[in-house]
Amino acid sequence: MAVDTEASGSNSSAGDFEKESQAEPIPGKLGKESQTPAAPVPATTAPIQPPNGGIEAWLFVLAGFFIFMNSWGISSTFGAFLAHYRTELLPDKSSSTLSWIGSVQSTLVTIVGILTGPLTDRGYLRPVMIVGHFMVVFGMFTISLSTEYYQVMLAQGFCVGFGAGTINIPAFAIISSKFTTRRPFALGCASTGASIGGIIFPIMFRKLTPSVGFGWAVRSIAFVNLGVTIPTLMILCRKPGTRAPKARAVMDPRAFREPIFGTFVIALFFQFLAYYIPLFYITTYAIVKVDTTEDFGFYLLAISNAASFFGRTLPYMLGLLGLPITPIQILIFWDAVGIVLLFSWTAVSSTGGMVVWSIAWGFLSGVLVTAPAASTSHPTLSPSLDVIGARLGMSWATAAVGVLIGAPIAGALADVAKADFVNAQAFSGAVMAAAVILLVVPLVAAHKFNAKQKAEAAASS
Repeated sequence: MAVDTEASGSNSSAGDFEKESQAEPIPGKLGKESQTPAAPVPATTAPIQPPNGGIEAWLFVLAGFFIFMNSWGISSTFGAFLAHYRTELLPDKSSSTLSWIGSVQSTLVTIVGILTGPLTDRGYLRPVMIVGHFMVVFGMFTISLSTEYYQVMLAQGFCVGFGAGTINIPAFAIISSKFTTRRPFALGCASTGASIGGIIFPIMFRKLTPSVGFGWAVRSIAFVNLGVTIPTLMILCRKPGTRAPKARAVMDPRAFREPIFGTFVIALFFQFLAYYIPLFYITTYAIVKVDTTEDFGFYLLAISNAASFFGRTLPYMLGLLGLPITPIQILIFWDAVGIVLLFSWTAVSSTGGMVVWSIAWGFLSGVLVTAPAASTSHPTLSPSLDVIGARLGMSWATAAVGVLIGAPIAGALADVAKADFVNAQAFSGAVMAAAVILLVVPLVAAHKFNAKQKAEAAASS
Protein backbone atom coordinates (compact mmCIF):
# COMPACT_ATOMS: atom_id res chain seq x y z
CA MET A 1 0.00 0.00 0.00
CA ALA A 2 0.95 3.57 -0.22
CA VAL A 3 3.64 5.21 1.86
CA ASP A 4 2.45 8.18 3.92
CA THR A 5 2.57 11.47 2.05
CA GLU A 6 4.50 13.06 4.91
CA ALA A 7 7.41 10.83 4.02
CA SER A 8 7.55 12.15 0.48
CA GLY A 9 7.32 15.67 1.82
CA SER A 10 10.27 15.01 4.11
CA ASN A 11 12.35 13.71 1.22
CA SER A 12 11.54 16.83 -0.76
CA SER A 13 12.67 19.06 2.11
CA ALA A 14 15.94 17.19 2.42
CA GLY A 15 16.54 17.65 -1.31
CA ASP A 16 15.95 21.42 -1.08
CA PHE A 17 18.36 21.66 1.83
CA GLU A 18 21.06 19.91 -0.21
CA LYS A 19 20.59 22.32 -3.13
CA GLU A 20 20.87 25.37 -0.84
CA SER A 21 24.03 23.99 0.71
CA GLN A 22 25.59 23.53 -2.73
CA ALA A 23 24.54 26.97 -3.99
CA GLU A 24 26.02 28.94 -1.05
CA PRO A 25 29.62 27.89 -0.16
CA ILE A 26 30.70 28.50 3.40
CA PRO A 27 32.97 31.59 3.60
CA GLY A 28 36.65 30.82 3.96
CA LYS A 29 36.35 27.42 2.27
CA LEU A 30 37.61 26.86 -1.28
CA GLY A 31 37.56 24.09 -3.89
CA LYS A 32 35.63 20.84 -3.57
CA GLU A 33 35.36 21.15 0.18
CA SER A 34 33.26 24.29 -0.19
CA GLN A 35 30.77 22.45 -2.41
CA THR A 36 30.33 19.38 -0.28
CA PRO A 37 26.57 18.78 0.13
CA ALA A 38 24.99 18.41 3.50
CA ALA A 39 24.60 14.86 4.73
CA PRO A 40 21.13 13.45 4.14
CA VAL A 41 18.88 13.07 7.13
CA PRO A 42 18.70 9.34 7.91
CA ALA A 43 15.16 9.57 9.29
CA THR A 44 13.70 10.44 5.89
CA THR A 45 14.82 7.13 4.40
CA ALA A 46 13.55 4.95 7.23
CA PRO A 47 10.51 2.83 6.31
CA ILE A 48 7.26 3.98 7.83
CA GLN A 49 5.57 1.30 9.91
CA PRO A 50 1.78 0.90 10.05
CA PRO A 51 0.24 2.32 13.24
CA ASN A 52 -1.19 -1.11 14.22
CA GLY A 53 -4.27 0.54 15.71
CA GLY A 54 -5.68 3.94 16.58
CA ILE A 55 -8.98 5.66 15.79
CA GLU A 56 -8.38 6.01 12.05
CA ALA A 57 -7.26 2.40 11.67
CA TRP A 58 -10.35 1.04 13.44
CA LEU A 59 -12.60 3.39 11.46
CA PHE A 60 -11.15 1.74 8.36
CA VAL A 61 -12.09 -1.63 9.88
CA LEU A 62 -15.67 -0.36 10.34
CA ALA A 63 -15.74 0.82 6.72
CA GLY A 64 -14.39 -2.60 5.69
CA PHE A 65 -17.22 -4.23 7.67
CA PHE A 66 -19.78 -2.35 5.56
CA ILE A 67 -17.87 -3.08 2.34
CA PHE A 68 -17.84 -6.82 2.98
CA MET A 69 -21.54 -6.64 3.85
CA ASN A 70 -22.15 -5.14 0.40
CA SER A 71 -19.83 -7.52 -1.45
CA TRP A 72 -19.38 -10.96 0.12
CA GLY A 73 -22.65 -10.58 2.04
CA ILE A 74 -24.59 -10.20 -1.21
CA SER A 75 -22.58 -12.93 -2.90
CA SER A 76 -23.19 -15.46 -0.10
CA THR A 77 -26.95 -14.82 -0.37
CA PHE A 78 -27.20 -16.21 -3.89
CA GLY A 79 -28.33 -19.62 -2.62
CA ALA A 80 -31.63 -18.01 -1.62
CA PHE A 81 -31.97 -16.33 -5.01
CA LEU A 82 -31.12 -19.61 -6.77
CA ALA A 83 -33.90 -21.50 -5.01
CA HIS A 84 -36.40 -18.77 -5.95
CA TYR A 85 -35.25 -18.60 -9.57
CA ARG A 86 -35.45 -22.41 -9.89
CA THR A 87 -39.05 -22.60 -8.68
CA GLU A 88 -40.63 -19.19 -9.38
CA LEU A 89 -38.93 -16.63 -11.59
CA LEU A 90 -37.04 -18.85 -14.08
CA PRO A 91 -38.38 -22.41 -13.69
CA ASP A 92 -37.52 -23.28 -17.30
CA LYS A 93 -33.77 -22.95 -16.62
CA SER A 94 -31.60 -25.79 -15.24
CA SER A 95 -29.74 -25.51 -11.93
CA SER A 96 -26.42 -25.44 -13.82
CA THR A 97 -27.62 -22.57 -16.03
CA LEU A 98 -28.92 -20.58 -13.06
CA SER A 99 -25.67 -21.20 -11.17
CA TRP A 100 -23.82 -19.19 -13.79
CA ILE A 101 -25.49 -16.02 -12.45
CA GLY A 102 -24.02 -16.52 -9.00
CA SER A 103 -20.71 -17.76 -10.40
CA VAL A 104 -20.27 -14.68 -12.57
CA GLN A 105 -21.15 -12.46 -9.63
CA SER A 106 -18.78 -14.21 -7.22
CA THR A 107 -16.03 -14.32 -9.84
CA LEU A 108 -16.21 -10.59 -10.42
CA VAL A 109 -16.16 -10.00 -6.64
CA THR A 110 -12.72 -11.61 -6.61
CA ILE A 111 -11.23 -10.87 -10.04
CA VAL A 112 -11.92 -7.13 -10.42
CA GLY A 113 -9.42 -6.54 -7.63
CA ILE A 114 -6.64 -7.16 -10.14
CA LEU A 115 -7.45 -3.64 -11.38
CA THR A 116 -8.69 -1.87 -8.29
CA GLY A 117 -5.93 -3.10 -5.95
CA PRO A 118 -3.16 -1.28 -7.87
CA LEU A 119 -5.45 1.71 -8.44
CA THR A 120 -5.81 1.98 -4.67
CA ASP A 121 -2.03 1.74 -4.33
CA ARG A 122 -1.76 4.72 -6.71
CA GLY A 123 -4.05 6.92 -4.64
CA TYR A 124 -7.40 6.48 -6.40
CA LEU A 125 -9.31 5.21 -3.36
CA ARG A 126 -12.10 7.80 -3.65
CA PRO A 127 -13.20 7.09 -7.24
CA VAL A 128 -12.81 3.34 -6.71
CA MET A 129 -15.15 3.40 -3.71
CA ILE A 130 -17.72 5.73 -5.28
CA VAL A 131 -17.96 3.79 -8.54
CA GLY A 132 -18.07 0.39 -6.84
CA HIS A 133 -20.80 1.28 -4.36
CA PHE A 134 -22.89 2.95 -7.06
CA MET A 135 -22.80 -0.20 -9.18
CA VAL A 136 -23.81 -2.44 -6.26
CA VAL A 137 -26.82 -0.30 -5.34
CA PHE A 138 -27.84 0.35 -8.96
CA GLY A 139 -27.51 -3.35 -9.80
CA MET A 140 -29.66 -4.43 -6.86
CA PHE A 141 -32.44 -2.02 -7.85
CA THR A 142 -32.20 -3.32 -11.41
CA ILE A 143 -32.59 -6.95 -10.28
CA SER A 144 -35.94 -6.00 -8.79
CA LEU A 145 -37.18 -5.08 -12.29
CA SER A 146 -35.81 -8.18 -14.03
CA THR A 147 -38.06 -10.91 -15.42
CA GLU A 148 -35.80 -12.66 -17.97
CA TYR A 149 -32.64 -14.70 -17.53
CA TYR A 150 -30.43 -12.27 -19.47
CA GLN A 151 -31.72 -9.36 -17.38
CA VAL A 152 -30.91 -11.12 -14.11
CA MET A 153 -27.49 -12.10 -15.45
CA LEU A 154 -26.65 -8.51 -16.46
CA ALA A 155 -27.95 -6.96 -13.24
CA GLN A 156 -26.96 -9.51 -10.60
CA GLY A 157 -24.10 -11.30 -12.32
CA PHE A 158 -22.28 -8.43 -13.98
CA CYS A 159 -23.39 -5.10 -12.45
CA VAL A 160 -23.54 -6.14 -8.78
CA GLY A 161 -20.58 -8.47 -9.25
CA PHE A 162 -18.37 -5.81 -10.84
CA GLY A 163 -19.34 -3.21 -8.24
CA ALA A 164 -18.70 -5.57 -5.33
CA GLY A 165 -15.38 -6.61 -6.85
CA THR A 166 -14.36 -2.97 -7.25
CA ILE A 167 -14.57 -2.34 -3.50
CA ASN A 168 -13.57 -5.78 -2.20
CA ILE A 169 -9.79 -5.97 -2.64
CA PRO A 170 -9.17 -2.30 -1.71
CA ALA A 171 -10.87 -3.02 1.63
CA PHE A 172 -8.39 -5.82 2.35
CA ALA A 173 -5.51 -3.61 1.23
CA ILE A 174 -6.34 -0.45 3.19
CA ILE A 175 -6.90 -2.42 6.40
CA SER A 176 -3.65 -4.35 5.89
CA SER A 177 -1.79 -1.05 5.53
CA LYS A 178 -2.94 0.09 8.99
CA PHE A 179 -1.93 -2.95 11.04
CA THR A 180 1.03 -5.26 11.68
CA THR A 181 0.63 -7.84 14.46
CA ARG A 182 -3.13 -7.15 14.69
CA ARG A 183 -3.65 -7.42 10.94
CA PRO A 184 -5.28 -10.90 10.84
CA PHE A 185 -7.66 -9.99 13.67
CA ALA A 186 -8.54 -6.63 12.07
CA LEU A 187 -9.27 -8.32 8.73
CA GLY A 188 -11.36 -10.93 10.52
CA CYS A 189 -13.39 -8.25 12.32
CA ALA A 190 -14.04 -6.36 9.08
CA SER A 191 -15.01 -9.49 7.19
CA THR A 192 -17.75 -10.29 9.71
CA GLY A 193 -19.77 -7.78 7.67
CA ALA A 194 -20.15 -10.56 5.11
CA SER A 195 -21.62 -12.81 7.82
CA ILE A 196 -24.08 -10.15 8.93
CA GLY A 197 -25.13 -9.53 5.34
CA GLY A 198 -25.39 -13.26 4.77
CA ILE A 199 -27.78 -13.51 7.73
CA ILE A 200 -29.91 -10.44 7.08
CA PHE A 201 -30.33 -10.63 3.30
CA PRO A 202 -31.64 -14.22 2.95
CA ILE A 203 -34.11 -13.69 5.79
CA MET A 204 -35.30 -10.39 4.30
CA PHE A 205 -35.67 -12.03 0.90
CA ARG A 206 -37.61 -15.00 2.23
CA LYS A 207 -39.89 -13.03 4.56
CA LEU A 208 -40.69 -10.15 2.18
CA THR A 209 -41.17 -12.04 -1.09
CA PRO A 210 -44.53 -13.67 -0.17
CA SER A 211 -45.96 -10.42 1.25
CA VAL A 212 -44.65 -7.66 -1.04
CA GLY A 213 -43.37 -9.66 -4.02
CA PHE A 214 -39.96 -10.34 -5.52
CA GLY A 215 -39.43 -6.75 -6.72
CA TRP A 216 -39.93 -4.98 -3.41
CA ALA A 217 -38.08 -7.70 -1.49
CA VAL A 218 -34.98 -7.04 -3.60
CA ARG A 219 -35.48 -3.26 -3.45
CA SER A 220 -35.59 -3.48 0.36
CA ILE A 221 -32.19 -5.18 0.30
CA ALA A 222 -30.95 -2.46 -2.07
CA PHE A 223 -31.99 0.24 0.42
CA VAL A 224 -29.94 -1.53 3.11
CA ASN A 225 -26.99 -1.55 0.69
CA LEU A 226 -27.46 2.19 0.16
CA GLY A 227 -27.75 2.81 3.90
CA VAL A 228 -24.37 1.24 4.73
CA THR A 229 -22.74 2.85 1.70
CA ILE A 230 -23.13 6.37 3.13
CA PRO A 231 -21.00 5.94 6.30
CA THR A 232 -18.46 3.92 4.31
CA LEU A 233 -17.87 6.77 1.88
CA MET A 234 -17.81 9.30 4.72
CA ILE A 235 -14.97 7.38 6.37
CA LEU A 236 -12.89 6.52 3.31
CA CYS A 237 -13.41 9.64 1.18
CA ARG A 238 -12.60 12.27 3.79
CA LYS A 239 -9.23 12.82 2.15
CA PRO A 240 -7.48 11.65 -1.00
CA GLY A 241 -5.82 8.26 -0.92
CA THR A 242 -2.05 8.23 -0.45
CA ARG A 243 0.07 7.28 -3.44
CA ALA A 244 2.75 4.64 -3.50
CA PRO A 245 6.23 6.13 -4.06
CA LYS A 246 6.59 4.35 -7.39
CA ALA A 247 3.86 3.58 -9.93
CA ARG A 248 3.54 -0.09 -10.79
CA ALA A 249 1.89 -2.07 -13.51
CA VAL A 250 -1.58 -3.42 -12.78
CA MET A 251 -0.11 -6.92 -12.93
CA ASP A 252 3.37 -8.23 -12.32
CA PRO A 253 3.57 -11.51 -14.29
CA ARG A 254 6.96 -12.21 -12.72
CA ALA A 255 5.21 -12.75 -9.38
CA PHE A 256 3.44 -15.80 -10.82
CA ARG A 257 6.86 -17.26 -11.63
CA GLU A 258 7.91 -17.04 -8.00
CA PRO A 259 7.60 -20.66 -6.77
CA ILE A 260 6.04 -19.74 -3.44
CA PHE A 261 3.53 -17.16 -4.69
CA GLY A 262 2.73 -19.20 -7.81
CA THR A 263 1.96 -22.33 -5.79
CA PHE A 264 -0.10 -20.30 -3.33
CA VAL A 265 -2.41 -18.84 -5.99
CA ILE A 266 -2.91 -22.25 -7.66
CA ALA A 267 -3.92 -23.60 -4.24
CA LEU A 268 -6.45 -20.78 -3.94
CA PHE A 269 -7.86 -21.76 -7.35
CA PHE A 270 -8.60 -25.29 -6.11
CA GLN A 271 -9.90 -24.06 -2.76
CA PHE A 272 -12.43 -21.72 -4.37
CA LEU A 273 -13.37 -24.31 -6.95
CA ALA A 274 -15.05 -26.04 -3.99
CA TYR A 275 -15.86 -23.07 -1.74
CA TYR A 276 -19.15 -21.87 -3.25
CA ILE A 277 -20.66 -25.28 -4.03
CA PRO A 278 -22.19 -25.78 -0.54
CA LEU A 279 -23.21 -22.12 -0.27
CA PHE A 280 -25.07 -22.27 -3.59
CA TYR A 281 -26.70 -25.67 -3.06
CA ILE A 282 -27.28 -25.90 0.70
CA THR A 283 -30.88 -24.65 0.40
CA THR A 284 -31.72 -26.80 -2.61
CA TYR A 285 -30.09 -29.89 -1.04
CA ALA A 286 -32.08 -29.45 2.17
CA ILE A 287 -35.40 -29.09 0.35
CA VAL A 288 -34.89 -31.79 -2.29
CA LYS A 289 -32.71 -34.39 -0.53
CA VAL A 290 -33.46 -33.96 3.18
CA ASP A 291 -37.09 -33.03 2.52
CA THR A 292 -37.20 -29.97 4.76
CA THR A 293 -39.74 -27.20 4.30
CA GLU A 294 -38.83 -24.35 1.95
CA ASP A 295 -38.72 -21.91 4.87
CA PHE A 296 -36.28 -24.11 6.77
CA GLY A 297 -34.14 -24.55 3.66
CA PHE A 298 -33.78 -20.78 3.33
CA TYR A 299 -32.98 -20.38 7.01
CA LEU A 300 -30.19 -22.95 6.74
CA LEU A 301 -28.31 -20.51 4.54
CA ALA A 302 -28.71 -17.79 7.17
CA ILE A 303 -27.59 -20.23 9.88
CA SER A 304 -24.49 -21.12 7.85
CA ASN A 305 -23.65 -17.45 7.29
CA ALA A 306 -24.16 -16.76 11.01
CA ALA A 307 -21.62 -19.46 11.86
CA SER A 308 -19.15 -17.86 9.45
CA PHE A 309 -19.06 -14.84 11.80
CA PHE A 310 -17.11 -16.92 14.33
CA GLY A 311 -14.92 -18.46 11.63
CA ARG A 312 -13.82 -14.98 10.57
CA THR A 313 -12.71 -13.94 14.07
CA LEU A 314 -12.04 -16.75 16.57
CA PRO A 315 -9.03 -18.37 14.82
CA TYR A 316 -7.22 -15.01 14.71
CA MET A 317 -7.75 -14.36 18.41
CA LEU A 318 -5.19 -17.10 19.03
CA GLY A 319 -2.52 -14.77 17.65
CA LEU A 320 -3.64 -11.99 20.01
CA LEU A 321 -3.18 -14.41 22.90
CA GLY A 322 0.46 -14.77 21.95
CA LEU A 323 0.23 -18.24 20.43
CA PRO A 324 2.69 -18.77 17.52
CA ILE A 325 -0.02 -19.43 14.93
CA THR A 326 0.17 -17.78 11.51
CA PRO A 327 -2.61 -17.19 8.92
CA ILE A 328 -1.07 -19.71 6.51
CA GLN A 329 -1.17 -22.38 9.25
CA ILE A 330 -4.80 -21.53 9.91
CA LEU A 331 -5.58 -21.75 6.19
CA ILE A 332 -4.05 -25.18 5.56
CA PHE A 333 -5.52 -26.66 8.76
CA TRP A 334 -9.07 -25.58 7.95
CA ASP A 335 -8.72 -26.59 4.31
CA ALA A 336 -7.91 -30.07 5.62
CA VAL A 337 -11.02 -29.94 7.82
CA GLY A 338 -12.91 -28.88 4.69
CA ILE A 339 -11.97 -32.16 2.97
CA VAL A 340 -13.61 -34.11 5.79
CA LEU A 341 -16.73 -31.94 5.77
CA LEU A 342 -17.25 -32.07 2.02
CA PHE A 343 -16.98 -35.86 1.84
CA SER A 344 -19.14 -36.26 4.96
CA TRP A 345 -21.82 -34.12 3.28
CA THR A 346 -22.81 -37.23 1.31
CA ALA A 347 -24.01 -38.87 4.55
CA VAL A 348 -26.28 -36.02 5.69
CA SER A 349 -29.89 -37.19 5.44
CA SER A 350 -31.75 -35.72 8.43
CA THR A 351 -32.85 -32.25 9.47
CA GLY A 352 -30.67 -32.32 12.58
CA GLY A 353 -27.66 -33.50 10.61
CA MET A 354 -28.26 -30.75 8.07
CA VAL A 355 -28.26 -28.09 10.80
CA VAL A 356 -25.02 -29.39 12.32
CA TRP A 357 -23.34 -29.67 8.93
CA SER A 358 -24.49 -26.16 7.91
CA ILE A 359 -23.03 -24.67 11.09
CA ALA A 360 -19.74 -26.52 10.59
CA TRP A 361 -19.42 -25.45 6.96
CA GLY A 362 -20.43 -21.90 7.83
CA PHE A 363 -17.63 -21.64 10.41
CA LEU A 364 -15.18 -23.13 7.93
CA SER A 365 -16.26 -20.80 5.12
CA GLY A 366 -15.56 -17.81 7.36
CA VAL A 367 -11.98 -18.98 7.87
CA LEU A 368 -11.36 -19.83 4.22
CA VAL A 369 -12.44 -16.43 2.89
CA THR A 370 -10.32 -14.38 5.33
CA ALA A 371 -7.15 -16.47 5.77
CA PRO A 372 -5.97 -16.03 2.14
CA ALA A 373 -5.88 -12.22 2.47
CA ALA A 374 -4.06 -12.35 5.80
CA SER A 375 -1.63 -14.94 4.36
CA THR A 376 -0.90 -12.85 1.25
CA SER A 377 0.43 -10.07 3.50
CA HIS A 378 3.29 -12.33 4.66
CA PRO A 379 6.73 -11.20 3.36
CA THR A 380 7.27 -14.49 1.51
CA LEU A 381 4.23 -13.65 -0.65
CA SER A 382 4.24 -9.82 -0.59
CA PRO A 383 7.78 -8.46 -0.18
CA SER A 384 6.57 -5.00 0.94
CA LEU A 385 3.44 -3.12 1.97
CA ASP A 386 3.50 -1.25 -1.36
CA VAL A 387 2.60 -4.39 -3.32
CA ILE A 388 -0.11 -5.79 -1.05
CA GLY A 389 -2.91 -4.30 -3.16
CA ALA A 390 -1.50 -5.71 -6.39
CA ARG A 391 -0.64 -9.12 -4.91
CA LEU A 392 -4.07 -9.44 -3.32
CA GLY A 393 -5.67 -8.61 -6.66
CA MET A 394 -3.53 -11.19 -8.49
CA SER A 395 -4.20 -13.95 -5.97
CA TRP A 396 -7.95 -13.32 -5.90
CA ALA A 397 -8.03 -13.11 -9.69
CA THR A 398 -6.62 -16.64 -9.86
CA ALA A 399 -9.08 -17.83 -7.23
CA ALA A 400 -11.87 -16.22 -9.26
CA VAL A 401 -11.39 -18.74 -12.05
CA GLY A 402 -12.27 -21.47 -9.56
CA VAL A 403 -15.25 -19.48 -8.33
CA LEU A 404 -16.50 -19.05 -11.90
CA ILE A 405 -16.53 -22.73 -12.88
CA GLY A 406 -16.98 -24.54 -9.54
CA ALA A 407 -20.74 -24.20 -8.97
CA PRO A 408 -21.74 -24.76 -12.63
CA ILE A 409 -19.60 -27.93 -12.72
CA ALA A 410 -21.33 -29.10 -9.54
CA GLY A 411 -24.70 -28.23 -11.08
CA ALA A 412 -23.89 -30.38 -14.10
CA LEU A 413 -22.69 -33.27 -11.90
CA ALA A 414 -25.74 -33.18 -9.62
CA ASP A 415 -29.12 -34.55 -10.67
CA VAL A 416 -31.51 -32.31 -8.74
CA ALA A 417 -34.60 -34.01 -10.19
CA LYS A 418 -33.45 -37.33 -8.68
CA ALA A 419 -32.05 -35.70 -5.50
CA ASP A 420 -28.60 -37.09 -6.40
CA PHE A 421 -25.75 -34.79 -5.28
CA VAL A 422 -23.03 -37.39 -4.65
CA ASN A 423 -20.91 -36.62 -7.72
CA ALA A 424 -20.93 -32.89 -6.94
CA GLN A 425 -20.00 -33.54 -3.31
CA ALA A 426 -17.14 -35.89 -4.24
CA PHE A 427 -15.84 -33.37 -6.77
CA SER A 428 -15.77 -30.59 -4.16
CA GLY A 429 -13.91 -32.79 -1.65
CA ALA A 430 -11.32 -33.87 -4.23
CA VAL A 431 -10.41 -30.34 -5.34
CA MET A 432 -10.16 -29.20 -1.72
CA ALA A 433 -7.63 -32.00 -1.16
CA ALA A 434 -5.57 -30.64 -4.05
CA ALA A 435 -5.54 -27.23 -2.36
CA VAL A 436 -4.16 -28.70 0.87
CA ILE A 437 -1.33 -30.49 -0.93
CA LEU A 438 -0.27 -27.31 -2.74
CA LEU A 439 -0.42 -25.14 0.39
CA VAL A 440 2.41 -27.16 1.94
CA VAL A 441 4.91 -25.17 -0.19
CA PRO A 442 4.05 -21.66 1.13
CA LEU A 443 3.58 -23.11 4.63
CA VAL A 444 7.16 -24.42 4.72
CA ALA A 445 8.52 -21.19 3.19
CA ALA A 446 6.71 -19.04 5.79
CA HIS A 447 7.96 -21.27 8.61
CA LYS A 448 11.58 -20.96 7.44
CA PHE A 449 11.27 -17.18 7.06
CA ASN A 450 9.78 -16.75 10.53
CA ALA A 451 12.44 -18.99 12.07
CA LYS A 452 15.20 -16.97 10.39
CA GLN A 453 13.68 -13.70 11.63
CA LYS A 454 13.56 -15.02 15.20
CA ALA A 455 17.15 -16.25 15.01
CA GLU A 456 18.38 -12.86 13.72
CA ALA A 457 16.43 -11.04 16.43
CA ALA A 458 17.89 -13.29 19.10
CA ALA A 459 21.43 -12.80 17.75
CA SER A 460 21.12 -9.01 17.72
CA SER A 461 19.72 -8.81 21.27
